Amino acid sequence: MKVAVIGSGLAGLTTAYLLRRHGFEVWLIERSSSLGFYSESIEMDQASTETTRGKSRERKWIIDVPMRGFQGGYYPKLLSLYTHLGLPVVPVKYTFSFSSSQSTYFIHSGASGASMPSLPSEAFTGPFRLARALMKLFGIAFCYLLLIALSFAAWHDFLPPSLSSTTLTVREFTINLSSFLSHPIRIPVIGLSPWTPLGNVFENFMGTIVLPLFSAVGTMKAADVWAMPVRLLLEYVHTTLGTSHYHLGDGFSSEDVARLLAAPVKDQGPDYVRLKTDVVGLEYALGGGVSIKLRPAEDLETTAEETLRVEKVVLATQASVSGRLLRNLDKSLKHWGEEKERRRIGKMVQGLQTVKYRETIVVNHTDASILPPLADRRDINLYFPLEPCPLPEIHSSPSSPYFKPTSDSIYAMATQIIYPKSSDGQPVLQTTNPVISIGSKRVLSVSKLERALAVSNPHETLPLLQPHSLNALIYLAGSYVYPGIPLLEGCVGSAKDVVKSILEGERYHIETELGESPDMWDKKKHGRKIEPVGGIDWEVGRGGLIMRAWRWRWNTERTWS
Repeated sequence: MKVAVIGSGLAGLTTAYLLRRHGFEVWLIERSSSLGFYSESIEMDQASTETTRGKSRERKWIIDVPMRGFQGGYYPKLLSLYTHLGLPVVPVKYTFSFSSSQSTYFIHSGASGASMPSLPSEAFTGPFRLARALMKLFGIAFCYLLLIALSFAAWHDFLPPSLSSTTLTVREFTINLSSFLSHPIRIPVIGLSPWTPLGNVFENFMGTIVLPLFSAVGTMKAADVWAMPVRLLLEYVHTTLGTSHYHLGDGFSSEDVARLLAAPVKDQGPDYVRLKTDVVGLEYALGGGVSIKLRPAEDLETTAEETLRVEKVVLATQASVSGRLLRNLDKSLKHWGEEKERRRIGKMVQGLQTVKYRETIVVNHTDASILPPLADRRDINLYFPLEPCPLPEIHSSPSSPYFKPTSDSIYAMATQIIYPKSSDGQPVLQTTNPVISIGSKRVLSVSKLERALAVSNPHETLPLLQPHSLNALIYLAGSYVYPGIPLLEGCVGSAKDVVKSILEGERYHIETELGESPDMWDKKKHGRKIEPVGGIDWEVGRGGLIMRAWRWRWNTERTWS
């Protein structure tokens, strides 16, 4: 079977790799001049913090863009894939600082809440500040324990009715719970509910700790976090509790991931990985399959198009690009009277229209002025403007862009301090979504990306993005197609699901041709031992016995995992 995968981010690369593992003939098509998963990464000289941009140097140091660290509990499939590829994965307990325009107000010591926090340096400048910092710390500890308990209840469907709606947003969750905590007890005799400060404490916790943290995790605005289904947030809290973050071992980068995943496709021949190639359109191929119209991406004057005919197409691109290509295919299906496939494509287009994106800016630089005081600096430093426009007016420039905080557009700025292996090297700062100006003379690279937001109603939207049939021509892969916050795990998970669906369709057609009825095929399907997709042990990334027990749930029919 011939399959074309359009897009070479992690979703496209993983899909192509898994298909080749099952013997499919696969084309990988990418508009850029390099594979998408590492196209924004930069190469540095470890001693001079000078970008090399592909030049061969003995002290080459690749910095992935964006950050490629990930958390074990939320990324079991990604961990399994990296383990299968033989890539060294190193656990690390990132520490975090939380700052505003006034000061650093919280230090997180890592281990996803399983370690003791530290106090910011300002707390030690006077007895009253120390007392206030300790009281705030106790309040955060109380709220965090409450959030853990609620995330456990959500995982097992034990939430109270006021918090259990699948469409309940983070904002509504915060309001409901803060209201309850403000008046948690009702005295029966006199009918009064005494006020407590716990409601304000929890609201402050959500607004100053949870909000910037998830704004950074999902690279989204504060308003996007508030509008996100709270079940996604609670699931993230539950699955990551006590787990380590991970990154690739020294000397390895996203370039190695892309190289290993693309290798089986390249091994077919020189024309199977098509870089710098535009997909002009998709057309139904009479007799079955899809004709893909291709054109060199950099040659805008060339009108000549190449046609590639395949039996299946996997769209591993942004939702807007996939929607445009599917609407183009719909016209062709209508012309040939393929109404069943048109209905399937129509559902996909309907689902794609609900997917929203946010622009993300990633700046690699050496401007330490945007960091908190030295005593408060940690591995990842979050800066969250608590009020719109608290900063002096400075015009954003192409060499040093940033998001000016406004009432409807506030991001959490995350700056990771990246250290080279060389002892005489200088650290590089990677700032995601800067909200203050970075000195242009200290900027090493600027990347502008788009990141998908979590869909607002996954129970309705995610089923629309599925192929809907074993005879489907089109499949969608990408972080937005998979349940949860759109991250790298969704790229791998959706790719695995696509390949599983294609394999089931192929088995069905083979056994149908042998004269077996659908009922007989279904019985055999449930009776036989199904080989894991790609021959990969997908259980490796789930961790040990304790972690598996913590993430066990009695109700597995969920949209949340």
